[in-house]
Amino acid sequence: MDLPYLVACAALFLISYFAKHRNGALFLYALLAWIISAICSQLFTSGWSSAGYLIFYPVIFGAIPKLFEISQDTQMVRLIDGSVITLGSSTVISAFVLRHLPADFIHIFYPICDLILLIAVLIAVSRRPLNLRSSLITSGFAIFAATDFLFLWLVTKNNYQMTSLMNYGWILGLLFIAIGQYFRGIKSEEFPPFSTFYFGLSVLSSALMLSAIALHKFQIPNLIIAPALATLLASFIRMAIALKVSEKLISEESLAKIDDLTGLPNRRRFISELERYLNGSILLMDLDGFKPVNDQHGHETGDELLRMVSNRFRKAIPDDALLARLGGDEFAVLVHEDYESALELAMAIRATCSYPFTIAGNQIQIDVSIGCVANDGRNDLMSRADTAMYQAKRARVGVWAQGT
Repeated sequence: MDLPYLVACAALFLISYFAKHRNGALFLYALLAWIISAICSQLFTSGWSSAGYLIFYPVIFGAIPKLFEISQDTQMVRLIDGSVITLGSSTVISAFVLRHLPADFIHIFYPICDLILLIAVLIAVSRRPLNLRSSLITSGFAIFAATDFLFLWLVTKNNYQMTSLMNYGWILGLLFIAIGQYFRGIKSEEFPPFSTFYFGLSVLSSALMLSAIALHKFQIPNLIIAPALATLLASFIRMAIALKVSEKLISEESLAKIDDLTGLPNRRRFISELERYLNGSILLMDLDGFKPVNDQHGHETGDELLRMVSNRFRKAIPDDALLARLGGDEFAVLVHEDYESALELAMAIRATCSYPFTIAGNQIQIDVSIGCVANDGRNDLMSRADTAMYQAKRARVGVWAQGT
């Protein structure tokens, strides 16, 4: 039993314990798992003494954002992207670095996990302001990984001893990480997105490694399967998130072009369609007598009236026409019809208001003024339609047409 080694482990835990309030407890939990295994490996020869080492890696991987003070506001997709690139890179590097080593499963497992941690740390450092804190923590991970690779080399040469000074390399690496937490970093809300090239390359390389293992084309440790599969799994999760975000954006864009009250396309949608409009006619409509309804019966009745008017208008227009509520009591129709057919449609729409609307037992009668304008290729289509509509309103004729 190496007593100084056990004392060093205890001192390391105390140093880390007093730093836990600065960055949460994840690093402390990872360290505790590692120290328990380190002590057990000194006292017992059972394979269960390695359990803490296996727990250490995923826990400390989860602690990296806290160690480098990556804001909680950072989008989860950025962290997943970083994980994909980390796992994919470690898969390739591990395959070439460890391919000829005769060591057993557990001895190769540690360096692979170290590569994953080290690449994750380097990615975090490259995207954050460099300072004493991040330098110490990065150095700690590098020392820890170098010690594991030295351990692997000694094991393959049958030269490793439990009381070797090399054992203090792990403690030194973890000590650097613990001390780094006592220094204040440079907090930044920005965490730049990753290049899609590196993301795609990581996924592709992992898939190729799995294919190579399956086809037995190269001497690659089967343990590489774990990070390769983890890369593909993380990429699938990332793609699922991307699809969900895309569907949400499409839905939000669609809702942004829908009138909340009537469910009709709104002014934004109408104008966007009008910009692509090449032929046909436009009908601009304004309800007559709507304001007194609001004044006498209240806005709830007015809203219900607008919904009922919308339903009547919708039934009167052709399937390929676009009916929109522009705002207030103003509506518009884009119709792919010639001038005469559009004029007939305007008459039909006006006829829908010829009989009263029944709302809460009240009979409400309104009319509509319609300006009908044919599209002649000029840019002032809406302006001319607006003029025609107000001509109809002033003349009290219902429909006013401006032909080509």
